[in-house]
Parts: sequence; C-alpha cells; structure tokens
Amino acid sequence: MALLPPSFVAALVSGLLVLWYVYSTLNAYLALRHFKGPWSSGFSRLWLLRANLGGRMNHEFRAVNDKYGKTARVGPQTLLTTDVALIKRMNGTRSDYRRSVWYNALRLHPTRDNITSHRDEQVHSRLRAQMTQGYSGKDVPDLEKDIDRCIEDFFALINRTYVSSEAEYVPFDLARLATFFSLDVISTVAFGKSFGFLDLNDDPFGYLPQLQTLLPAIIFFGVYPEIQKIMRLSWMQALLPKATDVNGVGRVMGFAKDVVAERFGEEKVVRRDMLGSFLKNGLTQDQLESETLTQVAAGSDSTATVIRMAIFLIASNPSVYNKVLEELDVAEAAGKLTRPVIRDSESRLLPYFQACVRETLRCYPPVTGQLAKQSPANGDHFNGMYIPPNTQIAWNSWGLMRTKEIFGDDVDVFRPERWLASGGHTPEELAHMEETVWMAFGWGRFGCLGRPVAQMEINKTIPELLMEYNFQIADPSNPFSVKCVGFFIHTDMFFRVSKRIRRESRTAT
Repeated sequence: MALLPPSFVAALVSGLLVLWYVYSTLNAYLALRHFKGPWSSGFSRLWLLRANLGGRMNHEFRAVNDKYGKTARVGPQTLLTTDVALIKRMNGTRSDYRRSVWYNALRLHPTRDNITSHRDEQVHSRLRAQMTQGYSGKDVPDLEKDIDRCIEDFFALINRTYVSSEAEYVPFDLARLATFFSLDVISTVAFGKSFGFLDLNDDPFGYLPQLQTLLPAIIFFGVYPEIQKIMRLSWMQALLPKATDVNGVGRVMGFAKDVVAERFGEEKVVRRDMLGSFLKNGLTQDQLESETLTQVAAGSDSTATVIRMAIFLIASNPSVYNKVLEELDVAEAAGKLTRPVIRDSESRLLPYFQACVRETLRCYPPVTGQLAKQSPANGDHFNGMYIPPNTQIAWNSWGLMRTKEIFGDDVDVFRPERWLASGGHTPEELAHMEETVWMAFGWGRFGCLGRPVAQMEINKTIPELLMEYNFQIADPSNPFSVKCVGFFIHTDMFFRVSKRIRRESRTAT
C-alpha cells in the first residue's frame, strides 16, 4: 500500500484542526448564548484581553454590566457579574463553586503556589487555618506598635523633606510615598524587618518599576492561563524573577528568602510576628518564602490605594474635609485620641471618619478583578438562568460599588453622609450597603486574610495624616495618572503639604 503524500497528510491534519477549532468555538458560543455581552466575546478572548490591559479595566467592566445586565458575557467561557447574591453563592462556605484557572496567574513565585493561587480546596483551607492567627494579629502582640513606628517614620520623612512653606512649594507625591509606607509596614509586621523605603526615601529594590510590568503580566496570564503553563517549563525559568536578581521582584524574593532562612538552623531568630506565627502553625520553609512574597505584593499595593485615594477624595471635597477635621479635633480635645498615634479602637468610634473610609472603598475598591470562580461540574441554575459546567464567573467590584439599587442614584458622587442615619437610607438599606462595601475585601471562604491588618493601617494612618498636615492638590485639572489592571497603578499624585495648626495650638494662642 502506497504511503500518502506528505502534502496530503499536512492538509488533512490542518483541516481536522480547523474543524476541531470551529466545533469547540461553536460549542462554547452556544453554551452561554443566553447571556448577552460584547459581540466578539462569544468566540474570542480578545475583548477581555483589551479590557484588562487597556488601563481602564474598571470602566470597561462597569460599562458591560450597565449595558448587558448584572451578569454579562465577556469571553467564550467567562461571565462578569455585579450580582451580590451570585457573588455570595460562589464564595459561600458550602458552595460547590471553586477557584477557576484564572487564579493560576497569582502564583508569584516561579516554582511554588501560595494561598491566593492554590486551587485545591483542601490545601487552601488548611493554609487559611494555619495563617489566620498571624493575619488576625492574635499571634502578633506588637502589631499595632509596629504600625505606629512606621507612621512615625513616615511623618519624619515628610517633615524633613516635603513640607512646603508660604514661600516655597515642595512637590509631595502621595502615590509614591504611600507605597513606600505600605511596603515598610508589611515588611515590618510580616517578618520584623523593614525594607527601608521611608528611611532612604527611595526604592532600594527597584521594585516599583517592575511592579508596573508584573501586574499587567498577571492579568494577561489570567486571560490566557495556557501561556503560563509554558512559562513554568524548566527552560523558561531563566526569564522569570529569581532570588539572586539585583533588583525588582527578584530582589524582594531574595529578601524574603533571607528573612525566612533566619528562622531556621541552630542560631535561628525567634520573633512573635506574622512569619513566626506561620512557622509555629506548621508552614514549611518553602511555603514561607512563597507566602512572604505574596504578602508584600498583595498586601502593600491595595492598602496604599485606599490611603492615597481617601486623602485625595477628602481633600478635594471642602465640606467633607471640614467635617472630618472637626470630628478629629473635637475627639482630640476631649482626650479620646491617644497621642502621638491614634489607636485602631479609637478610630473605629469616629462615625464620620468611618463613613469616609466606607465611601472611599465604595468609590475606589482597590482590587477590580477578576477573582473568577468556576461553576460546578453539573452546572448551576441561578435566577432563572442556566450556568453550564466549568464556566468562569468573574466579579466586577467597581460596577458592584456603583449599583444604584444598593447605594442610591448618586453613585458617582463621593458622599460619606450616605453611610450615616441621616443620609437618606433606612436601617435595612444601610445594613445591605455595609455588607456590600466590605466585599472590597472579598467574601466568605475566599475573603482577604489580611483585612484586619489593612483596616488597622487605614484607621490609623489616614486620620493622623489629616490631623498633622494640610493637603492641597497641586494640579486640580490633572490631579494624578492612573492605570487599572486589576490593581491600580497611580503616579504623579502631587500635593502641597504644610504643617497644620492643631486645635490645642489655636486655643493656646
């Protein structure tokens, strides 16, 4: 029997591949055809990639749900939702939904998963149990004192370098310096050793420029996870960050590797910090290296976003600015605020300030996507719609926080008063608003473990900045630059900062 010509075999294989592609594409399209979305999303991930990498991911996602409904199609097998009930259904303790392949992109260490990237439910649950004590502060008695020291270092830097006088303007870039502060906080509370950003007033690791490359890469791999599998091949490892790198994420990996190594051996360091808690609760040396890197990357950027945006939103609204300062001044005059740094417990008792925090989280949720979950193997029926098996469902935090049915018609207005009893909402509506806004930290079994630390940092740092300094936006017509790629990359957020005359000083004069 004569062999088939190579050209015929090649044509046959090519034809079969085309047929397979057409069949699989059509099958995926038909499976979710009852969900509306951008016209190309039924057969291509290119719309989702463009939305993710265009720098306006938050606005693109909101526009989709505003146009096509609470749950819309954004890819062949991907939905995007602002439906609170569906988000709770996916993240509930007993839910059959699981983390989707999207989470593979959150594996920051080139060879090891972390608590955010593990998709095995048993592994993830075990890690949460082992790490909860550290993140909650129960195993870290000096957690608040460590944050106090970082706040004092932050103010020392501002006072020696960035205070403007009536005759001289010194540009103060809150975008950059809030990141310096949050990085020093997370390194101090996590493993008892500050990176030193504030002391140096510089980026000793070259970390920030590389972060602006890393975040879009994570989003890209989230859309095309199959490409990340290629990057994990041994011959591709040379292209990834390494602990031996002299700068960037690799340098941070090296720092983490060194501080973890100090906790092992005959002359091991013993500290009651988060790293010590994780070690006490059974994490291995390899696990600790991966988790500390995740703490730095995820824990610092999101908190810095809330701090910088709270200051910006308050300072750019004179009536809000005056009200929050009045509340702080009255509390300080009444001896209700610890000096020199307010306590977390005291900050939580300031109703208007806490309204400002909630409104900042609503207007600017620091994580915008996609956190996609995967539907059960047998599919799901929700709200009269069938969700096929293994469908990815991402949640749209920016759009969720602008849901008029929950927050009122003025969702694009920064109005802290909406959170007060006098703000026009019933107690039941306020309770629903509260539950929704705290979804900025995730929900249920996938909620952010770092929320207690982040809230403490926010509750202490923002009021202290407002009490100590006057903030004037340097260029109201162009206050900052921003790109949204899952996280927010803020740059050039310049203020004129001057020392504030405190209430007790005004009374004394």
